[in-house]
Amino acid sequence: MSRPGAVRVTACGKACRALSGPGFGVWNIDPMNTLGERIRAARGSLSQEAFSRALSISKGSLGFYERNENLPNADVILKICSKTGVRLEWLLLGTGPMNPEGAEPEARGAEASSQALCARCLRLEERLERLEDERRELSSENRRLWKENADLRERCARLEERGKQA
Repeated sequence: MSRPGAVRVTACGKACRALSGPGFGVWNIDPMNTLGERIRAARGSLSQEAFSRALSISKGSLGFYERNENLPNADVILKICSKTGVRLEWLLLGTGPMNPEGAEPEARGAEASSQALCARCLRLEERLERLEDERRELSSENRRLWKENADLRERCARLEERGKQA
């Protein structure tokens, strides 16, 4: 079930809200009328904290923008468009599709940040794989050394027995 006020992008690329009332839980076509609603839609599933960090603004400022208590300056508007991939015309006026032609509607919410995170994740995964390979090699060498140590102890014990018998 959708909560009232939840945001979704429709097939036509327009962001809409779930409404309360008889159609609760059904996505009604209600284009977002305010800049704050469109900023919230552009943010997607990212938390206000993460999104505000990506924009280099305070979480409080983002909250004011989303509640329509304050208007962002041009720099913040451009950062929102740049980080999320939404069209400037859609963000400012609510007209046209949310995303440029060819962009998938689900590709919302700090796309550039997620790509940077993906690149970092790839590097970390490669490093983890190298460390796992090294751990396996060291573990194998450790088993070999334990066996060699046991063999040497046996040989040493046999030599000591021979020395006692002689």
